[in-house]
Amino acid sequence: MSNKIGLLLPRSVIYPTMSFDMMAGLRQGLAELGIKDVEIRTENAGLGAEPKDIYAACEKLVFDGCMVVVGYVNPVAAEALEPLFASAGALFIALEAGYHYPLGGLKALPHVFTVSLDGVLCCRIMARKAVADGGKRMAYAGSFYEAGYRSVQGYHKGMEEAGGAISYNLITPLKRADFSLAPLMQHIEAERPDGVLASFCGDMLQDFCMAAAANPALAATPIYGSAFMADEIWLGQCTYPGMDIQVATTWGSGLVNDANTKFKDTMTAAKQRVNIWSMLAWDAARLVAVALLYEADGAIAALEALAFDGPRGHVAVSAATHRANGPVYTGVVVKSPTGNCQLEISGVSPFLAEQREALEAEINSFDGIATSWKNAYGCLES
Repeated sequence: MSNKIGLLLPRSVIYPTMSFDMMAGLRQGLAELGIKDVEIRTENAGLGAEPKDIYAACEKLVFDGCMVVVGYVNPVAAEALEPLFASAGALFIALEAGYHYPLGGLKALPHVFTVSLDGVLCCRIMARKAVADGGKRMAYAGSFYEAGYRSVQGYHKGMEEAGGAISYNLITPLKRADFSLAPLMQHIEAERPDGVLASFCGDMLQDFCMAAAANPALAATPIYGSAFMADEIWLGQCTYPGMDIQVATTWGSGLVNDANTKFKDTMTAAKQRVNIWSMLAWDAARLVAVALLYEADGAIAALEALAFDGPRGHVAVSAATHRANGPVYTGVVVKSPTGNCQLEISGVSPFLAEQREALEAEINSFDGIATSWKNAYGCLES
């Protein structure tokens, strides 16, 4: 294939360095694999939301000679790219947070492969863990932003399938000035749920932690958090909420394995940031490197057999779904020496295999109408 690679650059006010981190992770990941003469062409993906705009950007990159394009987009937009990349004999590597469901199920699209942070899977695992810990009746708290993604669905399905139930749902107001956990606290005091399933990210996670710290009664309630409540970009900026939060995540900087050490050392030496976005693109570089060795049909077969050890552990591409599946870890958000938050990884979740299978079955059997925000998760303009 051509030595030109396309990269769609996302934008976000809560993750303003996202596109820079993805570029750095992709470039450094390729260099580590000995691919240093590659040319990376870029196009703006905006919020990773509009299929027609993403299609147009990819079309431009393909006509520019890029036979492999990488982009952080929602899976509906990625699905719409299959005809373009099939016609061009090219490949699209979709990066995602894992907070959307594809419309066509998880069947493999021949020319589209996905590297995901598995957000909904992490929520399912936390719900399953809550029930295993004795939490049969759990309250839910999430931001207005979160309500437009599938994290809520992950929690509800995970509880339902494990024999538990959600006793209360709190969606916090859109305006930060109106943020309050008062309705949740009233429910806890009146109904005594076994714990809280929470889903926040970015500055909304900051708001949750500050509000929780101001409600000492919440400290006695077990809290289980979504994948982006384990995001170290924001955790270090969050006031410790007064209680540890159990979380599930696909990666943390403290993971102990040789590939993660190499990733961190390489990025640090290059004066680049070590975070979830650079890690995601670093993993994508493994797929890109294989694709560059072949023409389209050969590349597809090689990618379907690909397995490697990356920063998050052992990753293997599923030939049935074209998804690069890796571990999901449980961990705990604890108090840092500065009084803010930090992540401690515990180990691979014992519920990973069952919940991945259950999630795939849910997505593939869905038949109905579903609504969601179009934006790729974490991509916000204001």
